[in-house]
Amino acid sequence: MNYVPSKIVTGEAKCYITGRPYGLDRHHVLHGRGIKPLAEEDGLWIWLDHKLHMDIHDKGYAEVPGKRVTDKELQALGQETFIKDHMKQGYPEDVARELFLKRYGRFYEE
Repeated sequence: MNYVPSKIVTGEAKCYITGRPYGLDRHHVLHGRGIKPLAEEDGLWIWLDHKLHMDIHDKGYAEVPGKRVTDKELQALGQETFIKDHMKQGYPEDVARELFLKRYGRFYEE
């Protein structure tokens, strides 16, 4: 399957939290009923270690010594990435935010 490149991470595949390049899953930072395909189209995904990926979905956060990442933080990152990407395309920030809201149905920022 051909994937849309991530607009959040670039370069070689490595875990967003640990930096390790093995045992990886693609995590769509915006997910839920009907949302994951949109996030795929928009490149709103990161690489996560399989266990950390499961923790994000099961517990709402993943952590390793010295670092904790919540699902809400990743959702806010996806929103921010979408808006910044649209601003680079020439949309004013308010229009980019409106486009995000129309596409995803809500704002995720904390």
